Amino acid sequence: MKIGLKIGLAFFSLAAISMIVIGYISYNNARRSLEQQSFNKLTAVREAKADQIHDYFKNIQDQLQDLALSPVIIDATNEFKSGYASITKDLKLDEKKIDELKNENWTYLEKEFLSRLNKNLIIPTTLKDEVTADPSATALQNLYIIKNPNPTSQKHNMLSCDDGSNYSKTHSKYHTVFKNFIERFGYYDLFIIDNETGKIVYTVYKEVDFTSSLSEGPLKHTNLAEAFEYVKSVSSDTVSKLVDYEPYHPSYNAHSSFIACPIFDGKKQIGVLAFQMPIDRINSIMTNNERWENVGLGKSGETYIIGEDMTLRNQSRFLIEDSVNYFKMLRDLGVGATTISKIKTFNSSIGLQEVKTVGTLAALKDSSDTKIFPDYRGVSVLSSYKPLNVLGMHWAILSEIDEDEAFTEIVALKHKMTGAFIVLLLVVIVTSYFMSMQLTRPIKELSIEAEELGNGNLDVEIKTGRKDEIGVLADNFKKMQGSITKLIMDLRHMNHTLEDKVTERTAEVVEQKNIIEEKQKEIIDSILYAKRIQNAILAHDVYLQKHLPQHFVLFKPKDHISGDFYWATKKDGRFWLAVCDSTGHGVPGAFMSLLNIAFLNEAITEKNMVEPHEVLNHARKRLIQNISKDGNKDGMDGILVCIDTNTNTYSYSAAHNCPLIIKNNEFVEYDADKMPIGQWIHQDSFTTHKFDVSPGDMIYLYTDGYADQFGGPKGKKFKYKQLNDLLMELHQKPMNEQKEKLAQVFVDWKGELEQIDDVCVFGIRV
Repeated sequence: MKIGLKIGLAFFSLAAISMIVIGYISYNNARRSLEQQSFNKLTAVREAKADQIHDYFKNIQDQLQDLALSPVIIDATNEFKSGYASITKDLKLDEKKIDELKNENWTYLEKEFLSRLNKNLIIPTTLKDEVTADPSATALQNLYIIKNPNPTSQKHNMLSCDDGSNYSKTHSKYHTVFKNFIERFGYYDLFIIDNETGKIVYTVYKEVDFTSSLSEGPLKHTNLAEAFEYVKSVSSDTVSKLVDYEPYHPSYNAHSSFIACPIFDGKKQIGVLAFQMPIDRINSIMTNNERWENVGLGKSGETYIIGEDMTLRNQSRFLIEDSVNYFKMLRDLGVGATTISKIKTFNSSIGLQEVKTVGTLAALKDSSDTKIFPDYRGVSVLSSYKPLNVLGMHWAILSEIDEDEAFTEIVALKHKMTGAFIVLLLVVIVTSYFMSMQLTRPIKELSIEAEELGNGNLDVEIKTGRKDEIGVLADNFKKMQGSITKLIMDLRHMNHTLEDKVTERTAEVVEQKNIIEEKQKEIIDSILYAKRIQNAILAHDVYLQKHLPQHFVLFKPKDHISGDFYWATKKDGRFWLAVCDSTGHGVPGAFMSLLNIAFLNEAITEKNMVEPHEVLNHARKRLIQNISKDGNKDGMDGILVCIDTNTNTYSYSAAHNCPLIIKNNEFVEYDADKMPIGQWIHQDSFTTHKFDVSPGDMIYLYTDGYADQFGGPKGKKFKYKQLNDLLMELHQKPMNEQKEKLAQVFVDWKGELEQIDDVCVFGIRV
């Protein structure tokens, strides 16, 4: 790349990077500022709505408790309980008439109630699982539901049946009061419940829960029954119980919430007063009467409450404003068809729309914060969330707005900054071009002169005289021209001298190489000769085969010659076999093995020793006398076996290495003296042991080289346990097959690693 282009790019890069950094910082500062403003606005809305919800539920609690204390509700409770108990007597109903009324009731309820309820259930139910009634309940349901001339959902408009019963007189007396109360304050229904029997003796709307029992039957496990059970036995009139929204079958499985408190007549509790909570008022608070923009939530913001079951406690804005796209969104998110159908049926997402997001999970764990994350639609939103604890309900409240809408101003700023950046970039490109042309013209002239100099033209004229940095560079080129000329002359002289020295040194190197190769050959010849000597001393296979018809020996020296050895001799009817590991390996180990064999042979053939321990004691004594008198601990470990061919008995003495016998598929490890044949901290006598052998038994004698070899997948030692397990696996196979398998396993285990010691394994079948 030419220097002019480099300079232009440098100017351009510097300006562009500066603009990018400044623009990035400005953009981020603006984004953070707008983000904080948005979060502050969301938090303000969240806190305002939380306060409204707290106030609303506190008002409900106060209304409930105030009404429960009023003489009207106390008198009504006593009179409704009395009228409920006497209804069959007042109407002179016998058992036959009650059965007729029950059949009439069931026919009506099958048509008007059960058919509508089953549309809202996953698994259809039967009427006997939804309605049970004693004679009083049957009579009152027939009067106030079945024979009520008003259509379903308007049964509350009938003031009285005018049947002359005490119950109907009481109903005519109080019904208008309670009906006006719930209509004024927006409650779904009002219940008076006998605290002793659990019977709902009065409701305003006369749904199928009217006269039902909360202590037994189908309603026993409803949330209304939960509220009743909580307050029915309390001793204080200040206690109330709010239960969360759950599907409620008498209201056609719509999600319903209840609040209940006791009714006292003096100090005696006579009943329970309960309200079925309205949904509309909570929706009005949370949706700001569907005017979200008035509280700063724009076109995509909403505030909503989540229960512990992770579902909504007020309507979703998107269901209210655009139900078509709302249901499409639910399908795209994989919401079940049953849930979608229920939302459509009730036109409500309360208790049905699951909202499991970062914010809801955190808020239900009592965390308050502001974050950006995907909402229940999968759309990234700015969210302000916190826990909402209302009368024992553990809810969460969240105020959110789409990130795209919140950052609309930032997007506009981004577009303006991009346009300004492009204009400035064009200005920088033009400016950089002209500046680079001014700077590079004299440099180009100097580069032409430098090229001539580089081509070998040492006589080229280099122009000087400029007063700037380029002029200094030209002066230095001029000096360099003279220095190069002088250097070339000096190099020509040095070249002749260097050629003579190289020729002389090459001859010396060749001579040294020849000497080293000759010495290396002498050493290798010596080692190979030592190997022949060692092989001559080791027990020959023909000799072993004569005295041990079934045997094998695996012998793998680490180097050409070995410190491990196996040696055999026979004298006076005794066959001797030694498998030993001399100190060291290679040449030093081989010399030690020659000494050790000589001392063993001396003890048996010259000293006429007949016990294995005597032979080892003699070999140790001779080793100490000859090579260990100055404290050196060279010697050997090993096993010496004596086979008396006259009595066919086996005895042995062992230093460190233990002989092994596999007898009847059982592994027997015999004892060894825990000291070497050589200098040691004590000089106790070695011990002679007897082998208990039978025909077919396998005897194994080995040194430590096999077990100590590193290898395998983790580069660890083979170890004695693995070796003994391998011998147990092989002991019934022929001798040559055992040897081949042991050799192959050793090679596979070692792999590419170096053999660390000599290996000797000797096997004998008795």
